[in-house]
Amino acid sequence: MGCSSSMSQEDIDKKKKNKELENQMAAQARQEAEKIKLLLLGAGESGKSTIFKQMKVIYGDQYTDAERKQHLPTIYSNVLQAIKVLCEQAAVFNLVSQIRAKEAFDMVRSLDENDSINVAIGDAIKALWNDPGIQAVWDRRAEFQVIESVKYYFNRIDIIKMPDYLPDKDDILYSRVRTSGIVTERYVIDNTVFEMYDVGGQRNERKKWIHCFEGVTAVIFVAALSEYDQKLFEDASTNRMVEALDLFEEICNNTYFVRSSMILFLNKRDLFSEKIKVKNIRDYPSFSDYSGPDGDYEAGVQYFLEKFLDRNKAGTDRQIYHHVTCATDTRNVRVVFDACKDIILRENLKNSGFMD
Repeated sequence: MGCSSSMSQEDIDKKKKNKELENQMAAQARQEAEKIKLLLLGAGESGKSTIFKQMKVIYGDQYTDAERKQHLPTIYSNVLQAIKVLCEQAAVFNLVSQIRAKEAFDMVRSLDENDSINVAIGDAIKALWNDPGIQAVWDRRAEFQVIESVKYYFNRIDIIKMPDYLPDKDDILYSRVRTSGIVTERYVIDNTVFEMYDVGGQRNERKKWIHCFEGVTAVIFVAALSEYDQKLFEDASTNRMVEALDLFEEICNNTYFVRSSMILFLNKRDLFSEKIKVKNIRDYPSFSDYSGPDGDYEAGVQYFLEKFLDRNKAGTDRQIYHHVTCATDTRNVRVVFDACKDIILRENLKNSGFMD
């Protein structure tokens, strides 16, 4: 007598389902391995979140009218916060007597930063922005905390104040909301899946970074060239550029990223080109070793680039790819990211063992 080796239909169906599940899991594992993971890092106010938004502009779906409308409160708040700070600092600097637009000054000081901007408020903001007293305060902006790019909104206030105002792409790019936690977006670029992560840049957010992102394909580190004369939001005793250099050293030499491509974006070149004409780099103690000509854009960029590259402890064993950027310039970001994309794909193939 022999034992029957035939399987029941139930066993056959179960085996088939297990095989399908194994194939599905294998396919998902392949997709995960082929996915390009990009981590955006940088100190607070460096412009990395603007780079993140540019990816949606360039590679994602365009903003719908409903999405554009959702940005209105943020833009209004950015403008009102900034103009109120300028008014407050006028008092701190004893410059109120120089302000000619007294009615506008009193009106703006009475506003809440969560108010909407209408024609009357917009006119008051315009009067103040054009006032020599407020301009004198703006010239001393390195001495207090204000988002420098808000100048863009002040110059567009005649549009922003209108009842039918709807933010355009650039208005959204200039808007500022402090990143907290981790924000993820996914794009398909040239038939390759790119997953990009933006994380909080302020000091109290950084403890959330490292353990989440071991082995990412590339780290894009964003540093603001224009912040050599500014202090941290969280610590008024620390220079922002010094903080960026220290953070870059920490990230660049971290064992979690030893196999990740390292890409440095020296950002805010537009603000830097304006600032360097009136603020000499060597006048700031941390950068007193600057030996280039005063007011020289190219020499200034090269000086700070070398400062960052010197923080790479691996020396020639690790290449740091670098670009000078303006995060609010879509064309510039597109050109730079196209170059980075080729580097990232090539390095990913090399690390996967598919090329030498």
